[in-house]
Amino acid sequence: MRLYLLILIAVLPVISFAQCNGHQELCGKPYNEVAFVTTHNAFNAGEEGFGLPNHNFGITRQLNDGVRGLMLDVYDEGGVATVYHGFSFLGTAPLESNLTEIGEFLVANPNEILTIIFECYVDSGMIEAAFTNVGLIPFLHEQTLGEDWPTLQEMINTNKRLVVFTDRNDAGVGQEWYHYVWDFAVETGFTNNAPSDFSCEFNRGDSINDLFILNHFITDATIGVGVPAQAEIVNEFDYFYNRATTCWAEKEKFPNFLTIDFHELGDAFEVADSINGIPSSVGVESISKNAGFSVFPNPSKGLFQIEAPSSMANAFYKVYRSNGQLVLDTNWKGKQLKLDLSGEPDGVYFLSVTVGDEYQAFRLIKL
Repeated sequence: MRLYLLILIAVLPVISFAQCNGHQELCGKPYNEVAFVTTHNAFNAGEEGFGLPNHNFGITRQLNDGVRGLMLDVYDEGGVATVYHGFSFLGTAPLESNLTEIGEFLVANPNEILTIIFECYVDSGMIEAAFTNVGLIPFLHEQTLGEDWPTLQEMINTNKRLVVFTDRNDAGVGQEWYHYVWDFAVETGFTNNAPSDFSCEFNRGDSINDLFILNHFITDATIGVGVPAQAEIVNEFDYFYNRATTCWAEKEKFPNFLTIDFHELGDAFEVADSINGIPSSVGVESISKNAGFSVFPNPSKGLFQIEAPSSMANAFYKVYRSNGQLVLDTNWKGKQLKLDLSGEPDGVYFLSVTVGDEYQAFRLIKL
């Protein structure tokens, strides 16, 4: 596999590309001014045989879907750099197998920039050996602390498209690509057991650092596992976008790594696009703001108020769970509708309003 990667790298032309990480608008932006969808414990996927997973799908699917940052936990298992989460009996994989997937993606997609953030329990020599064995060393970007970051286009032109961070500060001579993450980044807290635990307060790292890791995943407090039902709620566009932009404004820090579980649930890619200034299929003009209607509070603990632009003479509304199950079906008269979902489980709901031939749809989040 190493020889295969090196041959392909050697024949790749050093040219400019029409787009960068999927969008031409990102080409001129420095790396530290771009938002990347990032997966927490990216390796820990159900389809890869891991128990108590943070994801349904593995790294190759994540990358193909648009994930551009990967968090990996690495341990020494009998002299082999191995990824697992907390307990090896829940599932393991050699780090080299993950790096091979990453290398194959980089070769097949020469205008994409990726980031790895290691939680590391092995020394830098073992990490370097894994990168060397799969042929990834030529891709590695070296960033000097205090210097400006290159643009995505510049990284593409030099083919230095893989940025590596670690929480173990032991890089040696010749390992300038192995960046100590807390010299470069600051993060929010990661021990969130419910959406109400989310905060914009900084945790590890210095507030003046270039990069911002927005930890946006919920972990079950009892067994430390990702929770798909909660991921669906917090990854929903309005909730995620509002939190990211609130923290951006409050801390005056651009959110670079939007770190999530269960990447296929919700709208994380649309959130990243919107933060990057790219119009998306959901976008800031979300369905909860159609035609002058307003919904508040949203998210809510169960009581929602929907206000129409004018009095509704004969409207019909239906509320569905995200799985399509009908919850409410009734009519609406007046300008305001008070909707009570307090007896329903937490989650994402959809409200449809029909007035004659007119139809509007709204996304509701109950916490």
